[in-house]
Amino acid sequence: MEKKNTYIRDLIARMSLEQKIGAVLTLGFAGTVPRAHIYKYIEEYHCGGLRLSCDMRQFGSYVDPNGNKTVVKLENADGIRFKGPAPVPTAGQYKAVLDELQSRARKRPLSIPLHFSYDQEGGSSADFFFGGVNLFPKPMGIRAMNDTDMAYRIAKAVARQGKAVGFNWVHSPVLDVNSEPANPEIYTRAYSDDAREVARYARETCRGLKEEKMIATGKHFPGRGHSDVDAHFQVPVIDVDKKTMEERELLPYKELIAEGLLPSIMIAHSIFPAIDPDNIATVSKKVITGLLREELGFQGVIATDSMTMGAIATRYGVANACALSLEAGADLVLMKAENHLVEEVIDKIRSFVEQGRIPMEELEDKVYRILNLKYEYGLFGPAGEGEEPEKVLQEEGIRQLARQAARRSVLIARDREGSIPVTGEKILVIEQKVKEYNDMQWHSGILFEACQGYRPDIRYLETSYSYDDTDKSQITQALTEYDTVIATNYFLRGKAKNRDFWEEQISLHPEVKIIIVSNTPYEQLSIPGNAGNVLLTFATSPENIRAAAAVLFGEMEPEGVWPLKEMLM
Repeated sequence: MEKKNTYIRDLIARMSLEQKIGAVLTLGFAGTVPRAHIYKYIEEYHCGGLRLSCDMRQFGSYVDPNGNKTVVKLENADGIRFKGPAPVPTAGQYKAVLDELQSRARKRPLSIPLHFSYDQEGGSSADFFFGGVNLFPKPMGIRAMNDTDMAYRIAKAVARQGKAVGFNWVHSPVLDVNSEPANPEIYTRAYSDDAREVARYARETCRGLKEEKMIATGKHFPGRGHSDVDAHFQVPVIDVDKKTMEERELLPYKELIAEGLLPSIMIAHSIFPAIDPDNIATVSKKVITGLLREELGFQGVIATDSMTMGAIATRYGVANACALSLEAGADLVLMKAENHLVEEVIDKIRSFVEQGRIPMEELEDKVYRILNLKYEYGLFGPAGEGEEPEKVLQEEGIRQLARQAARRSVLIARDREGSIPVTGEKILVIEQKVKEYNDMQWHSGILFEACQGYRPDIRYLETSYSYDDTDKSQITQALTEYDTVIATNYFLRGKAKNRDFWEEQISLHPEVKIIIVSNTPYEQLSIPGNAGNVLLTFATSPENIRAAAAVLFGEMEPEGVWPLKEMLM
């Protein structure tokens, strides 16, 4: 490969093997308080960057919600018994943490900066959720706005807020085309089930991120939308022919690669029989080198998804999979577990290099791509104070954009009984306990609190995310006492098992106006087939929930449009 950047080329010439191996690793930092091993990753292992998971104190095992089976057990001998939630900082406090870690990195012999990567797709996919950050809908909610300029403006706002605290590499946009309605992993993380719409909205997202110098990552190549299993727990097999893949899965990648809008691409932990029937794409030379590098001509950084996910870890072993992926052509390995696996991964990669399975020239090509991308996005520049995070988060333009995005994405999917707006005498809000976010902005009960602003006499029933026997008993009793029930039935990675329960209750209580509030449009995932009243939020985050409450009580006209080719409702 051609290496025009002489600064990076000369830097690589001075790097030891250990530094080169470290440069191709993104290691995990769970929580908001660094412990000794994080400094070890930086100073002793020379890691290229950290993947930040701010809401949990410890990165834990993968437990399949269908049966609660532990798929990948990650042993942690760090003394932590209770994994979450992590301490919630202000934006400024977290910036100080990242600044200090970056300072440690810049004091290393070659002064190579860290990349700080995160997920901020929208809705519950928000590693940066604290300090008053303005949150936006899931990608499908952005498509529901029917305005690509909103995708561009939202991307700029997401990037500006993230950059203000120190994030510089975001794992977005999602380029999957959600052609399988029962997909438990992608669902509303995709813009649409239409490949051309995915390309249109992802293009504007990439433009916004690029203008704000936030490194974008298209995912999950070649495309994980046509699957009904979750790669966190099982191996998805995307069994479609090459022609279909060309027209659907690959179309967004082809267009955005040709336009130079994808600085990095993340590989899917899935098998694509039309390309390589034997190997998961993450370790497939046919997929990574043959299809992505040679056929599509991608010259940017190729990154893996988390290498402790069930699909990849159970099949190859974590350390072995990391080395195999680099051998197949990946540049940057994502290894989030903070335990002995880090040392195992480094040892395994070193052995592959020493055996010639990863030739030194190829390793240096990988390091060049990564460091050159950091250089192009300004990470090697002088450390500055930057913008004060609280001022950026409080900018009225960004706050207005968040409110506008909520209003324009929320939609009434069904109103067969004329129950919206709500007019009942006795109204109950049944609301699931959401993720462990628990600051004043985002916490359990925010739908009820917003509804209470319109009807102070409404009552509240909080349930677990997936109903237990106590929840079912209380709901069954409540349906005999209220004439109108507003019930959330959200879906998150297979964790909601309430759909059939609500289908039964709607049949048993035709006299009660039951309004289902959901974050997905899919009957297979969360919408009871017989529900006559359905409001879609496309996010469980604050502004979308406030907008949902306003729509429920007639204070706001929803502006969202149906985001899919197929009419599911």
